[in-house]
Formats: sequence, C-alpha cells, structure tokens
Amino acid sequence: MTSLLGPSARGRSHESRSARLPRAERRQQIIEEATRIIGQRGYYGFSMQELADSCGLTVAGLLHHVGSKEALLVSLLQARDQRDRDALGEWARLYREEETHHPAIGNAADLLRRIVIRNSTQPELVRLYSMLRAESLYPGHPAYEYFKARDEQVLHGFTRLFNGLNDHPGSMARQLLALMSGLEEQWLHDPGTMDLVQEWDRAMETIATSVTSPRLQPAPRS
Repeated sequence: MTSLLGPSARGRSHESRSARLPRAERRQQIIEEATRIIGQRGYYGFSMQELADSCGLTVAGLLHHVGSKEALLVSLLQARDQRDRDALGEWARLYREEETHHPAIGNAADLLRRIVIRNSTQPELVRLYSMLRAESLYPGHPAYEYFKARDEQVLHGFTRLFNGLNDHPGSMARQLLALMSGLEEQWLHDPGTMDLVQEWDRAMETIATSVTSPRLQPAPRS
C-alpha cells in the first residue's frame, strides 16, 4: 500500500512520523545533519531544502526551528564552541582566572595536545569548521565577523600560554594556529594514512626543543 503513495504523500508521511521528536531532539538532529552537509558542500553549496529532506521536514518546518539559513550557521558555530568549552572547561577556567599565570612549556603543550586529540575524534566538525573558515575569507560571508573575532580571541589565549617562554609569544601563537589548521586540513584529505596526533606530537617536539635550547651566540669577530 505504501508503494502507491506519491513522493509528496510519502514526504508528508515521513514528516508526520518525525514530527513526534521532542523539540530539543529535533534541534539536535538539525544541527548534526547541517554539520554533515555543510562540511561536505560549504555554506554556499547546500540548500535548506536538502537539509529539510534529510531531517524529514518541510522547509517551513525547518525554518520554524532555525529561523533562517544565517541563523542556522550561527547555531552550528555556537554549538561547536560550546562543545569545546565543555571539553576543556577546567583548563579554560584556569587561564581565564589567572591572568598572570605563566605555565611551563609542558603545561602549554598539554593543553594544545588535548585540543588536537579532541579534534581527531570529530572529523565532521573539523571539516565543517575548515570549510567555513575558508569561505569566510570573503567579507560578505555571514561568518566573516565570527571567525575574525574568534581568531583574535584564540590568538590572545595562545599568546598567554607562551608568555615568559618565548621572546615573541604572539608570533609563536600565530605559528601554532597555522600549524594546527594546516595539519588538520592535510588529515582531512587523507585520514586513512595520517595520524593527526602523532604528527602534532612530532611538530611540538621540534618546537619545544627550539624554545628550551640555549641560543647560539654569533662568533666573535677576529
């Protein structure tokens, strides 16, 4: 009997069944599906119709939950930030409250390694973030201001990690951010053969050596 239903009728039947989800579960479903789709196609490459179909909703039903395509994007980014805050809450609290705290190189490296390990377990989120970051280089992108502000915030946090450990902590922070992003992008291209955490550890060994090793003094002139 079901096979006699036309596409629109089947869609309504699917929507009717899926509409039984509680609001919080429905929103989580939308976030997860949007993360997957935008991570594959980018913000400009996905449609609300595709997302609605994936969730068993009409576009009107989808908009009822998210408001607009731009608001959905903000929700995705905020959800990712909240996951990071929850996972690194104790470390984040420590470095917010102790403004003058200067950790040892081992403490700083441990925090960064926690971030890399966490990212290695969630490729869909890393892909989403990488895709949106690249798109947001265009000033008209709805996430342009978000990434600009977040980069400044993260750069400030990384700089504090290396205050007192390096003559140019701001430069080191930029280099580490570039290293992390670059390794993640290579990993996303070839996750089957590249171990993200292992490559990060090797890079940090090199950096730690350069930070802790005495600097070579220029030879005296004869």
